[in-house]
Amino acid sequence: MQERQKQDSRDKVLAAAREVLEEMPYALVAVEDIIARAGVSRATFYRHFASKFAVGKALHDEFWPRLFAIYRGLSDIGRPTEAAFARWVGTLLDFYRSEKTLVVAFQQMMVIEPDFEPTLNVVSLEVIRTLAASSPMLGCLMEESRRGRRARVDARLLLEQLDDFCYAAVAHDWMDDIEDG
Repeated sequence: MQERQKQDSRDKVLAAAREVLEEMPYALVAVEDIIARAGVSRATFYRHFASKFAVGKALHDEFWPRLFAIYRGLSDIGRPTEAAFARWVGTLLDFYRSEKTLVVAFQQMMVIEPDFEPTLNVVSLEVIRTLAASSPMLGCLMEESRRGRRARVDARLLLEQLDDFCYAAVAHDWMDDIEDG
């Protein structure tokens, strides 16, 4: 029962952080805002999290496996047609839209929190590994040759562009129609 209460208070803090992030940018959020919204004491907050950044990382830890599942879906396409790839991008955009608050917060964390960059590097490498394992054509992504290193750089740049596109489309709401994207 004690373990359940501990998990409940942790979940309250994370839910409160999400709510606060809907109302203000990550940079302006204070631990006090999260505590007040969660209705927990400062001691309870710090029992679970060392800082606001730790809360952000915990939210990202819940977020990225769901994002990764969408990328895994890309590898399931096999030899994608333009239409199949467009449908996959639509799925990715739908996910970004459904998680707009967190997507925006993570972009802000990337700028403000230097310790967040290694986390994003791990996610990118995991996506690249998955893509490499999904298709013989992409197997070169994991080669330790010059070709493999170059392929990983190219893949990382493409992933960054795709993420930037999805972020801009969702955060700035500049697409009237997903088909345009």
